[in-house]
Amino acid sequence: MPKNAGSLEDKETNLKSTPSGTYKQYLDDLAPAETLASKNLYAQIDELDASEKCWELENCRQTAWFVRHEDTGAVRIASKKCHLRWCFHCAESRQHFITSQVWPWWSVAKMPKLLTLTLKHTSAPLQQQIDLLYKSFQKLRSRAIMKNRCIAGVWFFQITRNHKNNTWHPHLHALIDSAYLKHDLLKSAWSKITNGSTIVHIKAVTDTAKTLSHHARYAARPSSLIDLTDPEALELYEAFKNRRIVGSWGRARAISFRQTKPVDSEKWKNLGSWKYVFSHVGKDIRADRIVFAWGTGAKLEDGKSLIRL
Repeated sequence: MPKNAGSLEDKETNLKSTPSGTYKQYLDDLAPAETLASKNLYAQIDELDASEKCWELENCRQTAWFVRHEDTGAVRIASKKCHLRWCFHCAESRQHFITSQVWPWWSVAKMPKLLTLTLKHTSAPLQQQIDLLYKSFQKLRSRAIMKNRCIAGVWFFQITRNHKNNTWHPHLHALIDSAYLKHDLLKSAWSKITNGSTIVHIKAVTDTAKTLSHHARYAARPSSLIDLTDPEALELYEAFKNRRIVGSWGRARAISFRQTKPVDSEKWKNLGSWKYVFSHVGKDIRADRIVFAWGTGAKLEDGKSLIRL
């Protein structure tokens, strides 16, 4: 399975100093620009909708604790999450979950390929462009060129902003298990369906784990907020309300993208809160071992825990 494809926080880390704040503060410091962009977006949403999204975002991962798997000895972080789509930290967690869900199918695909479909640049409203891309992709999958040769696929939506001409650039990436697809025929079919979009890429995949890890990030956040102006970020937010950004078809349709409680959740045992463990680093060998196991991926032997709030 690709690295970091878990449902808990399993990011390996090399700590340069002992964190003194919350787990959220630690994560925010790792991605300050992304965190600030998310805060700015939800501040706009709260002002327009009289909502409390900023409060949800601020409380995301404030409460966190170390947990150990009683069978494997692995140490991870469990935390309370906001699950907002444009929360950078929740997006990373969802990326790892999607990767773990897709991998069992993708790892045994007999003819793995990556298909990328793009719309020609236009000044049409973003929602219209997204609608067109989705409908066009559905039509392409029903055409004989895809239907008769592609047995399964998982698609991810991505969008970028062209700041030179102030246009959006929506496109779809699809991991497919498919027999040979002739590029000229694909290009011709896509152009007819979209009334002139001719950019189509298809290639065989040799490193399935790397390809999945790279593209699963779009299933969590289809675009980066960092370089967008406030109006652009707001337009992006509105365009993706209640809209799927990942899906599957064919023999991959059984893949579930809904995050649920891990089947082995009862095996993850509390070792102590984030603050408590780090407050004892350098003072208690158990705290040192917990942090070392979390940071390096090493196994933590039973009986080396603190178990405190």
